[in-house]
Amino acid sequence: MSSHHMTEVARTIHELSLQRWGPASPVQVIGRHDGLVDMLNRLVQFARSDSPVLVTGETGTGKELVARALYLLADRNRKPFAKMNCAQYQEGQVIASELFGHRKGSFTGAVADHEGVFLAADGGVVFLDEIGELSLQVQAMLLRVLSEGEVVPVGGTQARRVDVRVVTATNQDLRARVASGGFRADLYYRLRYLHVQVPPLRMRGDDWELILSHHVERLAEKRATVKRFSDEALTLLRRYDWPGNVREVKALADTGFCLSQGTLIEPGHFIEALESAARLHQFHNVPLTDIVTRKYESLVNKEGSFWDLVYQPYMDRDLTRADVQAIVERGLTSVRGSYKRLLTRFGVAPEDYLRFMDFLRHHRLKPDA
Repeated sequence: MSSHHMTEVARTIHELSLQRWGPASPVQVIGRHDGLVDMLNRLVQFARSDSPVLVTGETGTGKELVARALYLLADRNRKPFAKMNCAQYQEGQVIASELFGHRKGSFTGAVADHEGVFLAADGGVVFLDEIGELSLQVQAMLLRVLSEGEVVPVGGTQARRVDVRVVTATNQDLRARVASGGFRADLYYRLRYLHVQVPPLRMRGDDWELILSHHVERLAEKRATVKRFSDEALTLLRRYDWPGNVREVKALADTGFCLSQGTLIEPGHFIEALESAARLHQFHNVPLTDIVTRKYESLVNKEGSFWDLVYQPYMDRDLTRADVQAIVERGLTSVRGSYKRLLTRFGVAPEDYLRFMDFLRHHRLKPDA
């Protein structure tokens, strides 16, 4: 396992996971981008508290991994960690039973008492994934657990004390759900104060390459076959936005490793799946290889300014960080490295020089960033 792919906090989390669950279930947070470092430092701070934590982020960013990392960093890490995906259950009574338990005979199929996730995890952590899918009735029951530390099983009348820390996760905008009446405001305000936002991979610089390398190393070790992505493949991937986030990187590594017959994984081993995903998420409306060339030629031909052709599409996430870097690098090459001459080439007014440079620095878009 390549420890250089991880920060010091991530290495601590990994070692704790090996102690807790063994090598079959490692918790590995790969990457070194500042956004990831900030998130991990926040986990260290939150680990000192027993208050609920809300983890938000896009699909595939690793919200469950974050929940497990938080559990491992806290004093509760010798007690149970219980997970429930709230979207798996359509009926409120069923999920209430799974969470809070039930009494024998309380509904059809309740042939025996069942203690539920909260009592089973007493002293530890309950992780509720896709919290936005809970019905309003079950949300009210969860609020009671958070407020009073008590569980009343379905069909029961006597409350039982329970000591758990609740970590929730969602890819939804819970504020919008509150506004539409689909999520209780009092529960939202109870959950939101310790908030972890998992950054999407497109905002994590070159972390995708570390994750890809790490996963390929794991596959090579597992299958006793050494392979790597070719330079051409990596050049192509540097222009991709990873709409499926970390999960997509791992899937692409699996696909390339499987389809490659030699030691090199080439674009042909994964390009069809990559372009399909790009079209699905509407991150690219032209083939991957054409975006930089078309944008650059439009700038040179004065079809629009840098702000219209590059800045706004980047802010709208229609261009990737790698795209903008490639456009700027190509422009700098044409003017022998002079940023002031680049302004003229890109249709940027001289008075906007500082704004232009601040934009590149703030978003780490300079070619040497």
